[in-house]
Amino acid sequence: MKKILHLVLVGGCSLSLFLAGGITCQASQLKSGQVEAVVGQTMASLFTGREPGRSLRQKQKDLISMAEAGAISKSAIRHAVESSVLPVLKHERTTRYILKELPARFDSIFAPFVKWDEARKIIWKEVASTIGDGKRMEFKIGSIAPEGTPWLNFPQKNLFPQMAGLTGGKIFMKVYGGGIMGEDTDILRKMDVGQLEGCGCTALGILAASPDMSVFLIPGLFRNYKEVDYVSEKIRKRIDRSCEKRGYILAALIDSGFFYMFSKNRIASIADMRTSKIGTWFGSIETALYEELGIKPTPVAAPEVVSSLSSGLIDTNVAPPAWVLGMQAYQYENYYIKQPLLYSPGAVIVSTHAREKWAKKFGISRTLAFNIQELLVHEVRALEPEWRANIRSYEAKSLKAFVKKCGMKAVTLSDSDMRLIEEAGIRVREELVGRAYPRDLLEKALAALKEYRGNGGSRVE
Repeated sequence: MKKILHLVLVGGCSLSLFLAGGITCQASQLKSGQVEAVVGQTMASLFTGREPGRSLRQKQKDLISMAEAGAISKSAIRHAVESSVLPVLKHERTTRYILKELPARFDSIFAPFVKWDEARKIIWKEVASTIGDGKRMEFKIGSIAPEGTPWLNFPQKNLFPQMAGLTGGKIFMKVYGGGIMGEDTDILRKMDVGQLEGCGCTALGILAASPDMSVFLIPGLFRNYKEVDYVSEKIRKRIDRSCEKRGYILAALIDSGFFYMFSKNRIASIADMRTSKIGTWFGSIETALYEELGIKPTPVAAPEVVSSLSSGLIDTNVAPPAWVLGMQAYQYENYYIKQPLLYSPGAVIVSTHAREKWAKKFGISRTLAFNIQELLVHEVRALEPEWRANIRSYEAKSLKAFVKKCGMKAVTLSDSDMRLIEEAGIRVREELVGRAYPRDLLEKALAALKEYRGNGGSRVE
């Protein structure tokens, strides 16, 4: 069959779509040349989140009727989808929020003739075709997370090979862990000047990219991970906007974890904490809590915590168990307090400057570069639940290993000391309103927490 050329109007731009063969029109409300137009307009609607008009909805029904009757082949629909991808991505902006709903919306129209899993491969193949022979789009990420921990292992085993496979190696991702790129703030500076594209952040980097995220670190706010997940979902878009104001994108919101106090010496009370040499490294909330409790900490850079424990500069620190295991800090610690003091998120932050660099390097439109970044963010976010589960499992295993294999002893603070810490957390929460986070964001987080607990959220995971 001869090639069919049809012009499709997408967002005011005339886009040429080509389809080679596969259409044999019988009695139908669509003519052969309209099929490509319907697919192209549908793809534009899906990627922009615009609801199709009555006319397009009717044509979509006609298209499916034709396919079910055998008047158009599966390969023809597939080819029409393939031909529409780049014209749409070059001229229409999508977002990670639209992309989150896209798989289900796509399948509701095109399955079983073309399913989302196949369309996803088509999309990335078309994106890869814009990069050019002998070139690749590099995505370099710095992190203080140690090798062998789920913060690095999970993306290395899942995300990186996945993107390499989808793009034929055209998108290359690499993480520089263990703090070799410096602290989070050093990594963010390197992102700002184009040396790196992303940061696997602890609280330090998260708060630099979005001070609003301080709300997650309020001491005693969360009782378990289910509460964390519920509140995160409720305020996610607000945090996204906060990051974007500073030129960053929150690609993934995961966990640093619940922070426990580890020490060389036995700490069984707040009084013991006051006589310990506690290192502090991740910001104003941790410091404010110590001040409320009458503790005078020693500031230490995150990559220097282990050496500071080794030298005796500090003998106590607060950290996620997975980090303590990965950095082998447990060698200098004999005790830990069973009750966590606070929760801290982890995140992957990427620079909005990266898309400008890609547009220049590969000669692609700014809109296409924007969409490629949003597609990448979507792929990362799709893996968040499994990534979090890995981190949380590793945290639990780490605590068990400290006791069973390292001889570390767990100490339980008294109820009265825990009440003092909770009360200090509430004072810190109020003191930091307007400095670390706005009042309305705090109230939104507290309302979400109250809602969750009111709907049966339990105290124990």
